[in-house]
Amino acid sequence: MKILAFVGTNADFSYNRLLLRFMKKHFKQMADIEIYEVGKLPPFSVDTPLSEQTEVWKLKQKVKEADGLVFSTPEYDHGIPAVLKSAIEWLSYKTKVLSEKSAMIVGVAYGRQASARSQVQMRQILISPDCNTNLIPGNEVLIGNVRDTFAKDGRLVDQEAIDNLEKCFEHFIEYIQIFKNTDREGLDMAIKQPTISDAYINFPTGRLTLKEVQQIFSTIPFEVDLIDSTDHFAWFSDKPNREHVRNTASLGETVQECHPPMAVPAVMSIINSFREGKKDVVTRPLWMNGHRSLIQYYALRDINGHYLGTIEFTGSVEYILNLFENGAWSKDATTGASKSTNDSAPEEEEPAVDASTGASENSDDSDDEENTPVAADERPAEETDATTGASETGSVDAEDDTADASTGASENDD
Repeated sequence: MKILAFVGTNADFSYNRLLLRFMKKHFKQMADIEIYEVGKLPPFSVDTPLSEQTEVWKLKQKVKEADGLVFSTPEYDHGIPAVLKSAIEWLSYKTKVLSEKSAMIVGVAYGRQASARSQVQMRQILISPDCNTNLIPGNEVLIGNVRDTFAKDGRLVDQEAIDNLEKCFEHFIEYIQIFKNTDREGLDMAIKQPTISDAYINFPTGRLTLKEVQQIFSTIPFEVDLIDSTDHFAWFSDKPNREHVRNTASLGETVQECHPPMAVPAVMSIINSFREGKKDVVTRPLWMNGHRSLIQYYALRDINGHYLGTIEFTGSVEYILNLFENGAWSKDATTGASKSTNDSAPEEEEPAVDASTGASENSDDSDDEENTPVAADERPAEETDATTGASETGSVDAEDDTADASTGASENDD
């Protein structure tokens, strides 16, 4: 169980931070609690440039991956701190990352009433239409008189407070499971429908069942991602051990939502060049996760050429390159003869042909200058993409980071 816990203040010292640290250690057998400092975020403003919202984007990814959220709030002037309200604004303005996410409120304050008033305000915010969290009812964690309830080393020492915290947190874990099990039951019902598992699709070149389609995408040696024609992240293949890890919580998000802000201009440049018909493919070789990989972006079009979206293929080419470097193509696969052994070759050797088209692989007998292969050092410079400044086979993103068209996540992103 993964829990994201918010320190609801930017103060250097906070008992609410101490409470979350205590919870992280005390409940480590029940959940993996990650503590997040809202003070790292820029102040909320609709006019904040996208380039300054990288930390906001990172927080949204953490929220999407979490099973539940814990908000620890002090009380300032009978309300929550401005920095906590600012953080919630970032998570609710033009985004649905909080929607139906299980949430719990805790709070520490100096007075006898603890943070009762700020927690009431926090509840009103979290159940508002823009937040729409699954806020656990009741189960109030109100810790006051902090000088008596916490030891100097930061431990919560008030046994009554500990007992109440344990009861409420156990209820919260059960509350999360209720919603997770509900979703799983709905999925199981869908799987059991014979009309789904037995259905098939007729293609011009044959027929496949839905199960076969699913397993094909899981088996092919590269991963596939799709941004649809409305610039929303629509689908990704469930290939094991993906180079780019995807999360179903990102499905349906816009390009701006599911990409790091710094990558958005490069990604949109690729997509717009496809939409406008200026390009059909952009290729990027690079190192990923310690090995050589190839990313190729293709414009997805219907038979009439109408733009349907941008599809991304990513895969390791280490195996293929190793074959080449070890001389796998130095011998004729059909005879075992070396390609460079000329003394045993017949006087009139037929050119090798493509079995599927019959086309010769080497048209050396043609005098047409256009068919003459160009040496690598004689080839003209690659044409440059007018929208991104990148060549078809070169980098397409800013600052030499990888522009992942479906998420934009930089390989150098921490």
